[in-house]
Order: sequence, then structure tokens, then C-alpha cells
Amino acid sequence: MRLVPRRDHLLRRTLRATGREGIRILGLKRRRRIRVAPVAMPPVAGAPRIVYVSGEPGTAGHSYRVARCAASAAEAGYAVEVVNLHDLAAHLVVDPTAAPAAVVIWRAAWNEILERAVTAWRAAGSRILFDVDDYMFDPGLARAEVIDGIRSQGIPEARVVEHYARIRTTLSWADACIAPTERLAEGMQACDKTAMILCNGFDDEVYRVSREAVLRRRSQPGDGLLRIGYASGSRTHQRDFTIAAPAVARVLRTRPDCRLVLFRDTEHHCDLLDVGEFPELQPVLGQIEWRPRVPLAGLPEELVRFDVNLAPLEVGNVYCEAKSELKYFEAALVEVPTVASPTQPFRAAIAPGCTGLLADDAADWERHLRHLLDDAAARRAMGRAALLDVLHRYGPDGRRLRVANVFDRVLGTAAERAAAFGVELEPRGASPRLPPVPEADVVRAYGDDRVADVGVVVPVFNYERYVAKALDSVAAQTLERIELVIVDDCSTDRSLEAVDAWLARRWRRFVRATLLRNRGNQGLPLTRNAGFARAEAPLVMPLDADNMLEPRCLELLCGRLAGAACAAVHPTLQRFGKCTHRHVAQPWSPDRLRHGNYIDAMALIRRSAWAHVGGYTKGEFVGWEDYDLWCKFVEAGLWSDPVPEAVALYRVHAESMLNTRTNTGDTLPEVVRAIRAAHPWLRVRAA
Repeated sequence: MRLVPRRDHLLRRTLRATGREGIRILGLKRRRRIRVAPVAMPPVAGAPRIVYVSGEPGTAGHSYRVARCAASAAEAGYAVEVVNLHDLAAHLVVDPTAAPAAVVIWRAAWNEILERAVTAWRAAGSRILFDVDDYMFDPGLARAEVIDGIRSQGIPEARVVEHYARIRTTLSWADACIAPTERLAEGMQACDKTAMILCNGFDDEVYRVSREAVLRRRSQPGDGLLRIGYASGSRTHQRDFTIAAPAVARVLRTRPDCRLVLFRDTEHHCDLLDVGEFPELQPVLGQIEWRPRVPLAGLPEELVRFDVNLAPLEVGNVYCEAKSELKYFEAALVEVPTVASPTQPFRAAIAPGCTGLLADDAADWERHLRHLLDDAAARRAMGRAALLDVLHRYGPDGRRLRVANVFDRVLGTAAERAAAFGVELEPRGASPRLPPVPEADVVRAYGDDRVADVGVVVPVFNYERYVAKALDSVAAQTLERIELVIVDDCSTDRSLEAVDAWLARRWRRFVRATLLRNRGNQGLPLTRNAGFARAEAPLVMPLDADNMLEPRCLELLCGRLAGAACAAVHPTLQRFGKCTHRHVAQPWSPDRLRHGNYIDAMALIRRSAWAHVGGYTKGEFVGWEDYDLWCKFVEAGLWSDPVPEAVALYRVHAESMLNTRTNTGDTLPEVVRAIRAAHPWLRVRAA
């Protein structure tokens, strides 16, 4: 258990002015070579300098392993530069004072220019890191019986052997290695190299495009067809698809309403899966729906059309076992469940039956496909669980921490390296702590298919007399792009009617406005979870129905959080009503939290962080639900930064939960016992 946030010295140093704009995120066809100009990040004064050298600019891999990782390094406080291997000669460092602290070389085969650059960097004291996302550093694997792409694309083995040998030479010059999967890391360690894992993931733009694709899809009428999708980016997976082909064919034969979605390269007139190699598919060719291959940036629009996503790989094949789980998280972003082969990366990524399904054999493939196609509710639940699972694990917020961890282990002091390595000792595997989200019905839904900058979640239970004021304060915000989610927890007064009438008048103020009603009374924590789960905005502010916000609150908090490494920001509170005391926002301190809560629920929170820690907990924390959330932040190594401005208004009144439940009778001692049982490191006592 970590009780303190790590990398405080670098993670708090941010690029507020430049953010992610300095690194171009490429949306280009997979493996299609396009020359890309070098991109430099404006340096942060005193920040360690990191240079990324891309061996294959213009490919999808460049986006996953270079562009997105470089953006995360910049957000973590480093001065970052991205250089293409083709342009490396112009960037050779000869002045030791200008040498980078570290150089990350991705997928670059050794050549004379790279040798000159690495020699100069090493002489100047730079640390050299090697990164690759395929098992292409072992020339002994360059055989058609191991790598089917050699056969299917007609590539001479000798050419692949020579290329892999030069990749191996690059690896041999590295001080340490980075890999997206455990199997690749093990292969690098077998080469007598230290290897760290930095998984593939998505960025803010991919999240936005994916979620807007979902919103558009929901607004369109269906055509009555069910689609099994296989988004192969190149004709290198013929043998992989053999694993699933018989099951897919049997399902199609018995389900005329089903389609198999495949892709073709229209520019080169090439199907990305040669169905001629699969005799079982010949009787159902009329049920294959061919789509043109799209740039990586357009992939979400294709994935959202799937009902089930396929990710077959040849289990036990060392090359396939090293493949990343990216097909899982990309489908999860559009809430499409994945059926995958149980290779090590997919076993680590997917919680079977919860966030996806693993198929060991042909019978499993058919059973899983039929289950998902027959049960729309199961598809929706699994897709939604997968979405919540991937937000932090594969998103920019989690990657920022992991990138910083990698550079801590390479560049840090002995103490920093020891602390960073402690993260590696934490349990891994597909055991997500997903937020418990109750069933809720949509009473009203207004708005369009854009993703807002900030979402405001308002739980309501018998606050008819206050809720309109709270909503008025949200509508009066200076921030323009706001999403509003109101969740009624089965109020027994006229709260629901009051909110419904208010929305009918004011919904146009928001990008999107949704009114939910829980199917049964759930209590405050699960009602908040229902709102967070419904929101699409990456940043969410919980606002209880008896509180209010100053007009510039969301704009101010959003600005503070947008370029920061923290998981939340909490403002100074101005109390009103029976008390007018100002509660000044204090810095994050696990030691202080150990003895009691001092941070209110009114904080702007990254939705990925909420999902990562399991959201608000249903339990005996009556009135202390926010304290429990902050304790889970501590345990996950996350934190919130204070904002000194008093832009949140906290109403003090006799009807509040603290006055009517938490601080009455024997409730408080029970709450203390419950929260100490959930977080044994706490020392809080009943007053």
C-alpha cells in the first residue's frame, strides 16, 4: 500500500502553456510510411530533457509508442523532443552541455548515423533506452512458421533476419529497455538488459473521438443486424484468425442477421484478411461486410459499428504472446465487448465475464459469440465495464504516472529508484475494482454528440427547496462546454418534478443534460456513481443539491487541472446559511488525512481516477463518502491539489446529512469503525 503520492518533485512541474499541442498525434494508415517532420516541445526551465527517436514515423506504432508517450513525458514535467530516424544526422549532439538526460529509441534498426548519435550521447552522459513493440530483436524468430506475416506477405526470410539483427544491435547499445508487454520485457531481459513495462494506450483525442462516435451511434436507428468485427490492420494475421474462423462460420450459418466485418486496403486493392484461406467461410461469404481500411484516427468510427470485437492470436507462439492488448482497450472505448485469445497480455487485461471474454478453444469461441449475440444486456454491461476499466489503465492519466515512473527508475537517485521500483511489486492482472453503478432510468436526455470539457453530477434526494438554486449556479458558469447529469434517488417530495421542469427551460445552456432516476433508493455514494458513469466529460464535479458554485468555479478549476499531474483539485469553501466561516483549501497530506477528512466532496475529479479507485463505496460511511474516496486516492498514489479561491459554496443547514444522520446517536462511532475497517492505516476517532 502506498500512502504518499510519488514523483512529487517532477509530476507537479507541468506544461500548462503548451500541454499536448507540441507533439503531433498521427492518424495515419497502419504501416504506411509517411515522412513526418521532427517535433520539439518547448522546454521547461530546469527540466530534464528527453529525446525520442522514432524508427518508423508515420505508422500506428509511432502514435502508440512515441507520440503518446512523449506527450505524457511532457505533461510529467520533462522537456521533450521527437526526432525521426531519417532526420537524426541534423540532431546529433556534440556539446555535452546540450546532451539529453535520456534518449528513447523506438523500433530503429542500427545504422551508421544511429551509431554516431548514440556514441555522442553516451559520451555526454545520456542514458539510452530501447523500445520496441514486436518481438523483432531475435533473428532466430524470423521464420515463416513463427511469424505468419512473412509467408502471407511474401517477404524473404533473409531480409527479415538481417533487419532483426540490426534491431538487436540497437538493443545491445541500450542501458535499459522499455516494452509494452511482459513477454517482450522477458525477451529483453534474456538479452541481459533491464526491461520496464510501459503499456500501449490512448490519448485525450482518441477518447473524445470514441465517445462522440458512441453518442452519434445511439442517436441513429439500427438496421437489425448484429456485427462481429475483426479490425486487422494488415495481412499478417492469417494463422491467428484460423483460431476463430470455424466458430465464426458456424454462428453465421445459423444467424442470418449476423455479419462478419472485415477490412480491405482500397488503395492497393488488397483484402486485409484473405478469406480464400478459410474453407469454412466460403458458404457465408454473402454475410461478410467489407469496409475500407481507415487511418488510425478514424478507427473508433468503425469499431462503434461492431457488436462483438474479435482478437484472436496463436496461443503459445512467442511472437503472438508478445502482442499488445490494444484491440481490447480500443473497443472498450466505444463500449464493444471483446472475445480474445488467452495470450499473456489479454489474460492480464481482461477480467473474464466482466470486462471481456477469453476463448481457449473452438468451443469457447462459439459459446462466447453466441452468448454475446443472444444477450444484448450482457453486451451492454460488459462493454460498459470495459470502458470504466480502461480509462485509467490505458488512458493519458495513468500513462503520465507510468512514464514518470520509468524515468524515475532511469534518472532518479537511489531513493527515487527504490520508490519507483516499488510500483512494480504491486499485484498485476485483470482484477479491476470497478465502481458499483446502480440501475437507473433516463427520465430526460437533451443535447448533442459532443464531449464537454467538464461534467457536473448532482445527486438529489428530497431537496426540492434547494435544487433549483444549485442548478442555477451551474447554468451561470463562465465555462461554456458543460455537461449536466442529475440523478434522483427516488425522492419522496417533488424534487424530480422540479428538476424536470427546470431542465425543460434551461437544457440548451449545456452540451448535454441528462436526468436519471434510480430504480430504487441507493444512497448518496451509488447515486454519485450513477452520475459519474453516465457523464462523458473527462473531468467531473460532484455538486450536492443543497450547495452552489460561484460563476467562475468550473473555469478556474478546469484551468488548474488541465495541465497538472494530480487526479483532482479542491477549492476553498465559502460556507453560507447558518454559518459563514471560510474553509481554506489545504495541500494534500496523507498524514493529515490519516486523522480525519479536511477535503470536501466539491472537487473537480478526473473521471479516470474515479474509475481507477472503484468510485464511491456503498457502505456505512454515512456522510463520509468523500473521505472514503480520498483514502482510496491515497492508497492508489493519487492526489488532489488545493485551489485558494473560494469558488464553492457550502450550505450549512439543519436538514443536511451530517446533521440528520452522521452526527446523531450511535451513528458516528459506527461510521468511524466502518471507515477504519476499510482503511486500516487511518487513526481517525469519533469526537
